[in-house]
Order: sequence, then C-alpha cells, then structure tokens
Amino acid sequence: MAKGKPGADSAASVTNQVGGKGLIDLATVLFGEPPVFWGRYFTGISTGGAVEYRHLKENKALRDKNIRLLPIARQTRRVNGAFADGSADAESNAEDLIVSFGIDYLASLNDEFYMFLDVEGSPSLSQAYYTGWAQTLTAHSGEITGGRVKILPCVYATRSDTPTWTAVAATAAAGTPCNGAWIARWVTSGCQPLPQWKANQVKPLVTIPCKVLIWQYAADCHGGGGFDCSETNPAIDLEADLLRYLVLPPDMTAIVT
Repeated sequence: MAKGKPGADSAASVTNQVGGKGLIDLATVLFGEPPVFWGRYFTGISTGGAVEYRHLKENKALRDKNIRLLPIARQTRRVNGAFADGSADAESNAEDLIVSFGIDYLASLNDEFYMFLDVEGSPSLSQAYYTGWAQTLTAHSGEITGGRVKILPCVYATRSDTPTWTAVAATAAAGTPCNGAWIARWVTSGCQPLPQWKANQVKPLVTIPCKVLIWQYAADCHGGGGFDCSETNPAIDLEADLLRYLVLPPDMTAIVT
C-alpha cells in the first residue's frame, strides 16, 4: 500500500517547545519533512486558554514552513445536543475563524474552507446537533462575509464511533452534507513515522457519505504538550480534495501576547 503525506495536530501552540525544540521542528524530524497541515482549535472569539489557536503567535511559524492550518471546532461535550445547540456553536466557530484571518485574506485564498467538528466519542454526535452545526456553519459564514467565504462541515471521530458516523450518514441522507472525514484509529502511541495506508483499518464500520481524507494513527508524540500524528489518504488528490480548503496563514511578524 502507498503512503500519504504527514499531518499533525496539537492542543498546544505550534510554537510550544519540548526539550528545547519547537513542535514543528520535532514533527519535521519525525516525518523527514514538514507536515502538510497542522490542526488547531477554534471555539469562539472570546475563548481563552492555550488550546485555542492564537493567530498572532502561530501564523508566522506555520507560514514559514508552508504548513496549512486545519481548523477544528471544539465543543466536544455538546455534540450530542439539539439542533439549536449545534447552530449556536457553529456561529461561534465560524466567527472565530473569520476574525482570526480576516475576510479579505481568506477570500484571496479561496471562497470555501473546511472545518472539522471534534467528536471524541464521549458523547457521540447526535443527528440533530450535526444538522444544526453543519447547516449554520456554511450559512452563517456566508452571511457575515457577504457571500465571499463559506465554511464547509467535516467530522473528526474515532473509527469505532459507530453512533457518530451513523448520525453523519443520516444527516447527509436528509440533505445536509459532510465534506470529509478525519478518522482516528491509533495503531500505537507516541512518536511514530508514517505507516502504510490500510483502508480496511481506517474506514468506519458503517458506510459514510464523504471521503476519508485523513487518518490519525498515533497520539501524544512528545506527551501532552506535543502533537498527534496523521497521514493524508494517498488515494485522494491532495491539493484538490484537501489542501485548497485549508488556510495558509498570512505573511506577518509573530506577536507574542
């Protein structure tokens, strides 16, 4: 089987250091090349804490290595809620991403971007929540940018979370899409180089209505302050199916606050 390209995600800033080395440098050493994307979290404009993406601090580090930012919507304890819960969270997620980069800059890159809903399995995703979140994410982002930018819903969850993938499939059957899946199935923990892609190990146990774009195959490389390891699906067109929908941060000087 073929291999894809490396990707990473972290709850810590990409500028975080472990053993005197930054996360991007550590990932580059592990993979033999910089990751093509880095996943970071977006909850709302006013959300504090190190888990949230801090564009003034992190943009330059990603830009300098030509790494795309993969936005992750973070409200994991609410994803089993009602339509209204999903809709309210989607408004906050969309506003956070758009304010972080600005309408003009995002529109200069593309008119559509992916955001992955973080589902950790406890609780699993409900159909009502996903319907509200997915519909509002695209509609609200279009409204607040005057139609210049739309954010498209995708889902991150474990391969074995059948209730989540069933909810995604049912929502899509009712007319609300999922634009891509990021599957977590850890074959090991810690720092591991890219494995061979094994579709039968990555594909969820139910049929899903979207492409599996990414496999997260290992967690906690360099511990809780480090990063998780992912691989892009070698069967996709990497640029057309994934990277064009992610954000290359602007060329700017990092400001540490």
